[in-house]
Amino acid sequence: MEIEQIINYFDKHKQEIVKKLSANRWRHFRDYFLIQDKFSKGILDENFKNVFCSFYVINGPMGLNDVQKKEFFKLLSSKENSLEKILKNLYEIPSYGKRSRLFLSFGTKLLHTIDNTFPIYDRNIAYVLKLTNQASGTFEEKINNRMNIYKELKNDFALLLKNTIIINHLKKIREEIKNMSGKDDFDWRDNLVSDTKLLDSSLWAVYDFIKNA
Repeated sequence: MEIEQIINYFDKHKQEIVKKLSANRWRHFRDYFLIQDKFSKGILDENFKNVFCSFYVINGPMGLNDVQKKEFFKLLSSKENSLEKILKNLYEIPSYGKRSRLFLSFGTKLLHTIDNTFPIYDRNIAYVLKLTNQASGTFEEKINNRMNIYKELKNDFALLLKNTIIINHLKKIREEIKNMSGKDDFDWRDNLVSDTKLLDSSLWAVYDFIKNA
């Protein structure tokens, strides 16, 4: 990760970031608020599960099948906070094509739902931060690789959230989002958006602009 490059991305694309995060009638935050609000109240009903699976792209051949989803929401309901256990439990259940897979992205989304100070891993974030690639190998080698990637991700977020310029950018993005949400009559839930989540959303949003530059 190069912090100066991240700063440059935010300098150049602040308005585009806000526009992307407010698109489709604020779907990004509307669904996120529902997930975080219901989870905080212990309401993991079908509506919660459907929105969660849609928002975090858990459905489909690259996602979880029904048996894996059942285990995933069981782990979420019990507030399992060990990424290694989450990865191993889902790996033990054959995925689509009867393959066993390590779902690093979904595991971090589960952890973030429990504690929104934990960062989320996905391909956008991995690209922008230049994280280590997910590697093949033996089961233990793959597990160690995924755990090391998550450690790298957490370290990067910790460094970014200590940087005064990044913090200032996040404050500006937050204020811009608040102002725009008021104009759109969208119920902005500032208490549900940690700095970690705002940084995550901003890095996720900026991916398209730098990937296609």
